[in-house]
Amino acid sequence: MKPQTIIEEMLLFTDTSFAKRELCEKDDPACNAAKYSVGDQLEKACWSGLLFDMFPDMFTNNDRKILCVWKVNQGEQFVHVELGTTASSPEYVTSIDPYFFMPFVVYRN
Repeated sequence: MKPQTIIEEMLLFTDTSFAKRELCEKDDPACNAAKYSVGDQLEKACWSGLLFDMFPDMFTNNDRKILCVWKVNQGEQFVHVELGTTASSPEYVTSIDPYFFMPFVVYRN
């Protein structure tokens, strides 16, 4: 039996109180987060592995072992994160990225 491929997506909105709190890396005692924009701070936190610590209820211990952050894109008001067991992009029709499905919605209407 082939192993199951898992692809998950998250949208982290930058104009929220959650996003505006100070994010510090575990090994950065100086915490120089103030010099970065909110989107840059969230992107850096996702790449450094803080995503699993920021949302402990969303990920099981097994998820922490098998999921990797493959892609982090900044939008105008959000950060789009792609996680998965392999490096593959989600399908356009099932993606939560507004830049994927909004042109389709506008075109259809």
